[in-house]
Parts: sequence; C-alpha cells; structure tokens
Amino acid sequence: MNGKRNIVTTTSVFPPCSDLARVLRVLAEIGYDGADIAFDYCTQQADYPFLTDGYADWAEELRRTAEDCGIVISHGHASFDASCQDETLIRRTMHCCQIMGIRYLVVHPIWRDPDGSIIEDKQVFIDGNAQAYAQMLDTASAYGVTVLSENLLWGASADPAVIAALADRVGHPNFGWCYDTGHAKSLGYAPAVLIGHTAPKSLHMQDNLGHGDDHLLPGDGAIDWDDVTAVLKEIGYRGDAVLEAHHQPLEAKNERERKSILIDLFMRAVRLEQDMRIIPE
Repeated sequence: MNGKRNIVTTTSVFPPCSDLARVLRVLAEIGYDGADIAFDYCTQQADYPFLTDGYADWAEELRRTAEDCGIVISHGHASFDASCQDETLIRRTMHCCQIMGIRYLVVHPIWRDPDGSIIEDKQVFIDGNAQAYAQMLDTASAYGVTVLSENLLWGASADPAVIAALADRVGHPNFGWCYDTGHAKSLGYAPAVLIGHTAPKSLHMQDNLGHGDDHLLPGDGAIDWDDVTAVLKEIGYRGDAVLEAHHQPLEAKNERERKSILIDLFMRAVRLEQDMRIIPE
C-alpha cells in the first residue's frame, strides 16, 4: 500500500440534498480520505445548488471545503445513465467534476430497450451502450473525467464480464468500468469473474444477503471478503475503491447514530483495505 491509506465513501450515506459541505466535514472528522459525490442525490430538490445557475460556485465551495478539512473528492455518481440526451446536465455534471477534482464518474449503462423490456442479449447490450457512451466521451475528455460503466442487476447488465467487454469495445482512454461487489453477489457472480478480463478502474464495496441489493456494511452480509481480496490480489488490482454501504446510515434514527455507523464503516474499511492492498494508480 506504499503507506498510503485511501478510504472513500459515497455521500449517499446522508439523505438526498444534504448540505455536502457539512457532509465532507463530518467524513473528514471521522477519518475518511475521500468522498464520492452522489449527484443522483443532488437532483431531488428543484432549488438544490447543483440544479441552479450557481452550480459552479457550489462546486467550488465543496472543493475549498474538502481542501480545508483534508479530504479528497475523487469520485462521482451521475444522476443520468448512458441514454441521456440532456447535454446541459451532462456538461454541468462533468464541469462540477473538473472543479472538484473528481477523476471517475460512474454512469450506469442502458439496461432496457425503448419499449421497456430488459436487454438480455449481451451483444445487443454492448453494441447499444458503446454507441451511447461514445457520445459523451468528448465532453468527458474536455473536463478531464473518466466515465465508468457498472455491473447492475438486470439482464445483460448483471454480468461483470459483459461490462468489461463493453470497456474493451469502447476502447477510449476516458472510459472504463466499475465492479460492484453487492450487485455481483446478489446475481450469483463470484469474484473470480474478474479473472481473465479487463480490470475495473474502480470498485463499489457493499454487502448483501445474497438475494437483494441491500448496500450493507462489509461483513454484515453474505459476501466472502477473503475471497474478494484474494481475487483482487490475483489480478494485481491497483485501482480505487468506494464504499457504497448507505442503507444502514440512512436508516439511522438521528445524526449521532449515523455518525456511529459511519465510524464503524470506516474501521471495517481500514481492515479491508489492509487485506486488499489497494494502491491507487
């Protein structure tokens, strides 16, 4: 690990449209090294700063806050998927990423046909998503952002090997994929699915009971984390990881209980990272 810790959590451990400057200060106080901005949690209130003409000032405030309290804003999760045609929203999101210093932005792939049916055919899924993602990569490049697809829960989107193949198909320096441990577990994909394919550029770390997308703290579900870390070592993984264990913090009865859960999450992540030996690129 080269002596460098890198514990990152999504800001979705706090309710939608929370004051993210305060969120960053709380996370930094606990000891987190980085934050993943949940842009999808910033669009549920019409007057939230991200949706206003003052969005750049909001992003700059968050950058300054992070700098002041010693936390890095390294990741983001978009409020749109690969089918998005809203150029204003895409550009606004990536401009915010540039201001805050976000390196990776997860944008979900398209998993439904226009008629609403789930895309089951893997080649159809890859072809359609490759074309869709390509339309936003010039913008991503201009803002210095790498877009990441992600293994989801439906049809072809559930297979991590298909998402890895999608990354190969796109073949762009500002594109890659993110492996979600919880999504994979709930659909029956063991960590060994990562072997022999293009490695993900980031991880979403969350646990579940094996039959739903529970987003639990690592260790509170059915995932064999020794198996996860062994595979990561086998493939020589050197990327980042983001904690997406937001279910329990959001269910907290009050802020004091939420902070206690986030401290527990942080301590578990420290032990998990020591086993993973993750070294950021």
